[in-house]
Formats: sequence, C-alpha cells, structure tokens
Amino acid sequence: MSKTSGSHAVKEFTKAPLTEEGLTETVQRITAGADEFSVLNHPARAVLVAKVTEQWQQDFVSNFHIPDDLAKAGEAYAAIEQGDKYPSLTDSAREAVLKRFDDRYGDGGPRLWAGLNGK
Repeated sequence: MSKTSGSHAVKEFTKAPLTEEGLTETVQRITAGADEFSVLNHPARAVLVAKVTEQWQQDFVSNFHIPDDLAKAGEAYAAIEQGDKYPSLTDSAREAVLKRFDDRYGDGGPRLWAGLNGK
C-alpha cells in the first residue's frame, strides 16, 4: 500500500466498530500501526484511538437497548455499574448508559426502582 493510499484510508476511517470486541481489535491494530495505520506516527495513532473510542461509546450509548423486563433490566444495570459487563466503557459512557436505565425506570438504579424489591 502506498503512503498516499494509506494516508487516505486513515483519513476516511471514521466508522467505529459495532461491538466492544471489534473496538478492542481496532484499537490494537491502530496502536500497533498495522496495515493502513502504519503511515501514522505514534501521536497520530493515539489521536485516532481516542476518536474511534469516543465515537464507539457515543454510538453504544445512543443505541443501547434497555430491557423491557424490569428484573432483567436490574441485572443488566448492576453488571454494567460494577464493570462486569462492558468493562472497557469510560466512566462517562458507563454513567450515560446507567442514566438511560434511570430515565426509563426511575432514579437510583434497581435498588430504588418501583416494582423491584417489593416497592
């Protein structure tokens, strides 16, 4: 791949992966300077990693499906809150996902949701 086509490919690389596993793989490829990312120096790769990660997290938060079943929603909330599920989310993205649960079921998470815990 020529330097020009590699540079063009990197400039056009704006679509974040769909899954957390895809994000991890993409970040590893960028960081290692693999394939089309070989034309970038270390600071440029770091900027691209931050951009791809931020876009992935924005897409993830906006497209996150909140379970309709209250008990399943409570389980998912707890796993996300503890970092057991989606461990690579930043604190701000994790809080944004949890807020979507609170917006749907009420503030305070499953410990305070009406309908759970006999309330």
